Amino acid sequence: MESYVPTASPLAAEELTAYIGPRAERYRPRFERFTRTGTTRFGFSWNNPAAFAGMWWYLYRKMYAWALADFALSVLLGWTLFVPLLWGVARAVTGDYLYFRQADRKIREARPISSAGGAPAADAAYLARLAAEGGVNAWVPWVAIGATLLVLALTALFFGMAWNAIPPLRELWPDPPGRWT
Repeated sequence: MESYVPTASPLAAEELTAYIGPRAERYRPRFERFTRTGTTRFGFSWNNPAAFAGMWWYLYRKMYAWALADFALSVLLGWTLFVPLLWGVARAVTGDYLYFRQADRKIREARPISSAGGAPAADAAYLARLAAEGGVNAWVPWVAIGATLLVLALTALFFGMAWNAIPPLRELWPDPPGRWT
């Protein structure tokens, strides 16, 4: 497997905490495991939000290209039972590494020129810029909930219309006997 050798000093804990934002204490140990040998190497990890939320997790963590790729592949591969399970496992295993690669690239791009070769400057303006560049999109959970409710409502509307429009469906499942009929 090909390894990636960083061109500058390793990422500082303050930089990672500023870039990651919420749940930095969860991601930092995983990110350190990817660079344990001095080079960046893929390591297996499991990320539940990436597995179950998919595109929404990528959007939440500002990984827009991966969100688009996830959406496109989900549409192209279809929605059978097997494909989403397999795709969810692939997202769960690679999610932390993909997020680390993005954080590493963005932090190195944001470093001041004076600290590019040595230790990064830990000034407040630099850390604030990292926090603005990274962090999370707080609107994503609300949009995800709204989109899920909209899909459920449209599904219920579709099946309700199909139930009333196709008489044989009503004959297959007649109303149960009871005092409410």
